[in-house]
Amino acid sequence: MATRTPVTPFYAIAGAGDVAVEKLRAVGEDVTARIAKLDQKTLQNELTKAQSELIKAQSELTKRLEALVADARTAPAKLRELPKTAQTGFTAVLGQAEETYEDLAGRGKDLVERIRHQKATEDLVASAKTTASKAKATRTTTRKTAQSATRAAKSTATSARKTAKSAAKATQSAATKVGD
Repeated sequence: MATRTPVTPFYAIAGAGDVAVEKLRAVGEDVTARIAKLDQKTLQNELTKAQSELIKAQSELTKRLEALVADARTAPAKLRELPKTAQTGFTAVLGQAEETYEDLAGRGKDLVERIRHQKATEDLVASAKTTASKAKATRTTTRKTAQSATRAAKSTATSARKTAKSAAKATQSAATKVGD
């Protein structure tokens, strides 16, 4: 069994470098082979084409730079106007919000009034009043019934106590006469 050399970060870096060098050599050989295949006229045409694209890109870049410089010159004036512009916008938005709020409140009020005066709502209110009256009457009747039941229970308890007392006296009297 062969012993393995411990892998260290240094070895890993060295291996990665070796792979990179190998790839660069392959790319370099490929580029050299392609250049060798190109003739001088094709190479000149490609170079002219690339130069033309470079000039065009440089022109566009110059235009963009000039536009940026112009914007930079007008930026301070725009910045000075910014608070006023923001305040105007804020005031407009606030006005729209207030108007929308008032419109919604008016709409809600109309809806509530319309519902309040509908026949079904009026019937419901009348029914609720009747139900409340019946509940109050039921409570009163229940209270009176409970009071009557309490009085009857007390009266029955008193009668039972008196009857028990009389029965106890009669039993004692009978017990004393039995022995006579």
